[in-house]
Amino acid sequence: MRNNEERLGTKDDQSSPSTLSPLEFVSPTSFVKLPSRGSYYPEGHPLHNQETIEIKEMTAKEEDILTSKALLEQGVAIDRLLGSLLIDKTIKTNTLLAGDRNAIMVQARISAYGSSYKVAINCPACGEQNKHEFDLSEVQAAETELHEGVERLPNNNILVKLSNGWEIECKMLDGADEKRLVKESERKKKKKLPEAPLTDMLNAIVVSVSGHREAETIEKAVAFMPAKDTRMLREAYQAAIPNVDMSQTFECQTCGHFEDMEIPLSAEFFWPK
Repeated sequence: MRNNEERLGTKDDQSSPSTLSPLEFVSPTSFVKLPSRGSYYPEGHPLHNQETIEIKEMTAKEEDILTSKALLEQGVAIDRLLGSLLIDKTIKTNTLLAGDRNAIMVQARISAYGSSYKVAINCPACGEQNKHEFDLSEVQAAETELHEGVERLPNNNILVKLSNGWEIECKMLDGADEKRLVKESERKKKKKLPEAPLTDMLNAIVVSVSGHREAETIEKAVAFMPAKDTRMLREAYQAAIPNVDMSQTFECQTCGHFEDMEIPLSAEFFWPK
């Protein structure tokens, strides 16, 4: 005979573990303000005129990406990390502008480990090593401006007129460009060739010299460009592109020297001690 609980159907359901619904884990997300405000992406791009982008918080999965020796050697770890963090999977990480990528990286680091970033810095004045703490919550989008003699073209490239009369057209770097720069640096290291980060960067951003777009012409122009003009070009480019301002004040604990410096994005950035 059934007892009352069985007869009335009030007995607790003792379903086996295999019939229970699996747990659903959802990572918190946040919206990152894009330095570009979406203004520099072409029509049809998912970020065209979009001022923010949604990302999820980092998990052990993303930490595995950052510690993968294979991905690091191939120079694709950051791309894989960004691809894992983005909620909108229609966005191709290699099309993200460099400044927007930087903003995402900073926000991802804050969400994962907080805004305090402690790193060892050698004082530029006395050489003593300091343990300095940067506050990543103070990193904001930098204001863009066009220096005298610089104009923005309809395709969002900039045109810089140098003192020697050359007109240099520059594009904004995206993820694909940054990946090529990393691979070129790794190639030179493996072959023990002299590194040339400044020249490589200029070759990456310059798309024409007084209308000439041939790679060979651009490389020769960069190689023979006077130092005053390369400096002018770099400063004009940095002022005109959308990015985050990574500059904060450093003060030496030994000699008292202080100056504004860029927050170093070392390995400790994603692996705080």
